[in-house]
Amino acid sequence: MGAAPACHWQVYAAPALRRRGSARRDVPQSEDTARRFGEEEVLPKPFIIRKAQLVAMAASLGQRVMASVVLRYALAPVFVLLAALVFHSPPGPTFSLAGLCVIAVLATAWLGGVGPGLLAAVLANFMIPQLIDVPYALLWGLVDVPRFVTFSIIGLAVGWRSSRLHRVLRDQERHALAMAASEDGFWDWLVAEDSVYVSPRWLEIYGLPPDTVFAGRKDLIERISFHPDDRARLTQGLSAHFAGKDGRYGTEARFIRKGETRWIQLAGLATRDASGTLVRWTGTARDITERKQSEEALRESEQRYELAMAASESGYWDWHVPSNTYFASPRAFELAGYPKGTTWANRDDYRANINMHPDDFVKWEAARLALFAGTGERLAMEVRYMAPGGVRWHKLQAICRRDEEGKVVRWTGSATDTTAQRQAEEELGTMERKLRQAQRLESMGTLSGGIAHDFNNILGAILGYGEMALRGATPGSRLARDLDSIMVAGERGRALVERLLAFSRSGVGERVPVHVEKVVREVLDLVSGNLPASVTVHARLHAGAAAVLGDATQVHQVVANLATNAVQAMQGGGTLRVELVTERVASPQAGTIGRREPGEYVVLTVADTGGGIAPEVMDRIFDPFFTTKDVGTGTGLGLSLVHGIVTELGGAIDVASTVGEGCTFVVHLPRAGDAVERGDERTATPPRGDGQRVLVVDDEQPLVQLATRTLQALGYQAVGFSSSTAALAEFRQDPQRFDALVTDERMPEMSGAALIREVRSMRSGMPIVLMSGFLGEGTLRPRTGGLVNGHGEQAGPALADEPDEVLQKPVSGRELADSLARVLRR
Repeated sequence: MGAAPACHWQVYAAPALRRRGSARRDVPQSEDTARRFGEEEVLPKPFIIRKAQLVAMAASLGQRVMASVVLRYALAPVFVLLAALVFHSPPGPTFSLAGLCVIAVLATAWLGGVGPGLLAAVLANFMIPQLIDVPYALLWGLVDVPRFVTFSIIGLAVGWRSSRLHRVLRDQERHALAMAASEDGFWDWLVAEDSVYVSPRWLEIYGLPPDTVFAGRKDLIERISFHPDDRARLTQGLSAHFAGKDGRYGTEARFIRKGETRWIQLAGLATRDASGTLVRWTGTARDITERKQSEEALRESEQRYELAMAASESGYWDWHVPSNTYFASPRAFELAGYPKGTTWANRDDYRANINMHPDDFVKWEAARLALFAGTGERLAMEVRYMAPGGVRWHKLQAICRRDEEGKVVRWTGSATDTTAQRQAEEELGTMERKLRQAQRLESMGTLSGGIAHDFNNILGAILGYGEMALRGATPGSRLARDLDSIMVAGERGRALVERLLAFSRSGVGERVPVHVEKVVREVLDLVSGNLPASVTVHARLHAGAAAVLGDATQVHQVVANLATNAVQAMQGGGTLRVELVTERVASPQAGTIGRREPGEYVVLTVADTGGGIAPEVMDRIFDPFFTTKDVGTGTGLGLSLVHGIVTELGGAIDVASTVGEGCTFVVHLPRAGDAVERGDERTATPPRGDGQRVLVVDDEQPLVQLATRTLQALGYQAVGFSSSTAALAEFRQDPQRFDALVTDERMPEMSGAALIREVRSMRSGMPIVLMSGFLGEGTLRPRTGGLVNGHGEQAGPALADEPDEVLQKPVSGRELADSLARVLRR
């Protein structure tokens, strides 16, 4: 705030003057007015007080009279008549009539002003010749020119002086009220005298007693306890102000009042003479402590809000609707991808430059307009922004404020980047879909495992009896051909059961290093023989002797299923590309199925140039029994089987497909060093027994009969039971009677595992072969180093609850002969 006008300070009415040295009137006035009133005269203090009281009384009476024109002009005849009455009152003329008329004119002019004073002068001049006898001619008796001029001059002078005094008093009262209303304190310093006047409000602001008197400006400055940090600055500022030419001075500073730090605002005006020398310095002081506290509180609030917004990583905006002014925080522009320092002046700039996705902008604006037209207050929506680095998701939350008529006057909100959250939600959704898929696969695996177990028993009887019948049939006969067809159909059923078991995770034998490239070449030989002429094979196999730890049959099924699906996808011809390489993975990588941890991998790639996989079915291609092929062309188990085997082996699958261009499957299997070639332990003919007694146990009577007849044909003495408890009772009678035990696993009365424990408790070294149609997680495994379907390392004697070998149903005569011969040799 600048300094108030000089007259504002110089005509301020105060009840008392506090001067040291010369006594002065208690009403400060302008220099012109002071000279007219003889301000420089030295008068006794009692006289000053009496004169001030009289002036105040006269001014009060004059203000009442001046308020009415009629009263002002009525004063002239009244005072002139009073003068005449006094002159003629008994005991006779005591006073001079001219003197009384002069008093009447003076009183009229003082109270009524110039016009009434002139009227009183005319009346007094014309009444005197009528009231006294004078020896003049009629004309000169009517008008005494010198007297008339004298009276007129007196009326004009006194009336003019009275009007000026009334105006000054009115101004003094008006400014005194203004100063009181503004709560400003006032000071006035006369430089030559070093006399200082301060108003009561000034003393109140600084906490000084009302009767405080200052010896001069230096004394005043010393009485004020300015804050130590501000005192030097104030001293330097005042010195520069007094030495300069600028008339105005303004500053803010702190001072100490009764131990409390407060703020003061100073505004001063310097009066200089013609030479530029400072002669007077007046000004005001205002206590702005509350304003400063409010500003500090507002600043603290803004800082807290800024820190809160910075901590929340959100940006905010504010649109003042009536003025169309728009503000957005730097963070809001940063989130939306705008350059640093971007600002928008109004809503028009916002609409012209917003990079919100067009579809989302339409939705957002429609929702906003609907909110403005209604009575709601809040709006929240997730929208996309086309940022330089790509599409970003923002959550917008806004609130509107309305006036008393319900019109929106302010639209304020925040923006939060939710891109990472969106991505996390999408990844979570993908993981949930994969989990549901895995649960479906697990359920289907359990179901298919149970079906395969029962179907294995049926196939076992068909293949076993078919094999026996075929050996007894005449080669080339019609019966031999029919039996051969039965065997072919049975083998097809057996292959299907093997696929079901592999899918159910139950067909896992003892894991051994598998020469992957050898298996892939075998599959390619089989596939190439049945390829249409329109399909060509391009193979690039560079894995060498790299091996994976698993089952060769499983690896064979993975390659065969992928190759078969690829060939079936190219009905119009194309190229089947098969690649096998080794690769080192340096960091964890997520695949379409599974995850690749750092390490060495054998990588199988099978690609086709068919029609590709539609995006809407991509998530279902590994579901069991799901197929897009024609009825009778596919079972829907191929990719489910691949999924199960690869997951079991700790691998991962990546799928890439473009509709109309083809599909590529990439399988990563953990490498287990290099494979070592093993010799073929099988002989040209099945090994035969030498009359050893074999106990055969199975809950399916046809299978018991088949096993006993097969073993008898191989030179063994076989005794069969369809009840596990009956077989155990027979064994208890003479544990040394039998040389080996061949038993099923799943039986109603006593499981194969329980039977083995009972037998081993009576004869620990009893050779045992376990047959099962379902080799799941709960299936009894062979002893350490034992064989599953003839694969594995031989080792020491089995434990009490471990068989020596495990055969998966359906079991052929050759498999049973080989297994029994091995366990008996131990």
